[in-house]
Amino acid sequence: MDAVKLLVVFLAIVLALRKRVSVGLTLLAAGLLTLLLFQTALDKSLTGYLDLVRSTRFVSLTAVVVLITVLGSLLKELKYLGRLAHSCKSLYGGDRTAVAALPGLVGLMPMPGGSLLSAPLVDNVLAAGKYTPEFRVVSNYWFRHHVEFFWPVYPGLILTEATTGMPIGSVSLMQLPLAVAMFLIGLIFFVRRIDTSQNQPRSLLSAAAGIARTIWPIVLAIVIYGILKVDLSLAVLLSLVLLVMVARPRGRILLRALKDGFSPKLILLVLGVLSFQTALELSGAIAAVTRLTTSAGLPPEAVIFAVCATIGLLTGMVSAYVGLGYSLLAGLLYQPEVAPAHIMLAYLSGYLGMMLSPSHLCLILTNEFFKSDLARVYRLMIPPFLLLALIGFLIYLSPWPELFR
Repeated sequence: MDAVKLLVVFLAIVLALRKRVSVGLTLLAAGLLTLLLFQTALDKSLTGYLDLVRSTRFVSLTAVVVLITVLGSLLKELKYLGRLAHSCKSLYGGDRTAVAALPGLVGLMPMPGGSLLSAPLVDNVLAAGKYTPEFRVVSNYWFRHHVEFFWPVYPGLILTEATTGMPIGSVSLMQLPLAVAMFLIGLIFFVRRIDTSQNQPRSLLSAAAGIARTIWPIVLAIVIYGILKVDLSLAVLLSLVLLVMVARPRGRILLRALKDGFSPKLILLVLGVLSFQTALELSGAIAAVTRLTTSAGLPPEAVIFAVCATIGLLTGMVSAYVGLGYSLLAGLLYQPEVAPAHIMLAYLSGYLGMMLSPSHLCLILTNEFFKSDLARVYRLMIPPFLLLALIGFLIYLSPWPELFR
């Protein structure tokens, strides 16, 4: 019965998105539907939602999304992004190099909704009239996330070590082939479709200087957040203030950037994502996934995939499928002893679900930024993700993971 309830919730999300209902409103309604189907007590639901809107998590994430949007809009209005795109085009490979590298560079520092920070960069490289909004969404989204398999500052790897006891260095190296495979798949499916005929190569030193002069506000925010350990919203705010002091934008430009950031639709997106995740927690819907798969007598690989992929798909969060999924699968992953191959399979499964989740903040924010059709975005994403799943499963079957036992 629980499986039917989860299926109804997921189908309702898909149907609403196909009817072009806003993502924020869709997820808000999906959360209420989940609470209703799982018969969650009204007082428990009200308390949970009230705690959410008063939580540091909601306030901080909303501030991050708003400020990143303001920063990106201001960089665009001040022509920084146009100059950055021009400098990147002069590197070897031109537009192709820019699209493959810039989102990944931003992705080296984990941040909620980080794809929104790299989206304006991709927007300035891939001309709107030449490339569809859906292609630009997927190009940005794909290359923003491949580092998440191995980069040790990401919460997924930190939580993997904390939960399983497997050293983070071993986890990182074991999963590096997945990141390489994803990067190469991106080159095949997306980068090779980018035209380079209009690129005008110049010296590497000149291009690097041009990039440094224009990307510094983004780098500064990442450095303040990652190295000085300042709250991300404050880090972006400090970078934004310094940009205003240096560039001295006109009042109308600053006002337009602030209007973009404080959009009610954008704030509703954040509320929708977090409220849906809250509903999943309050209703116990996620725990039901494990009960269903283990009671079905499935082989270990199928159980691992079903649990982690479903949690990733429902929540859109790496911390959820690692923090919750790994604990639920302890007997298969790290008890009585660590099983590296199963851990890698669990991470890959949850990652695939997370990246395809309609509640993944990066996906819905990037989709909103480019004004694209989410159904068409999925049609572009699913084939390369199927290939990634196949390659990842072959790596799982190979002797490679057992080198880290």
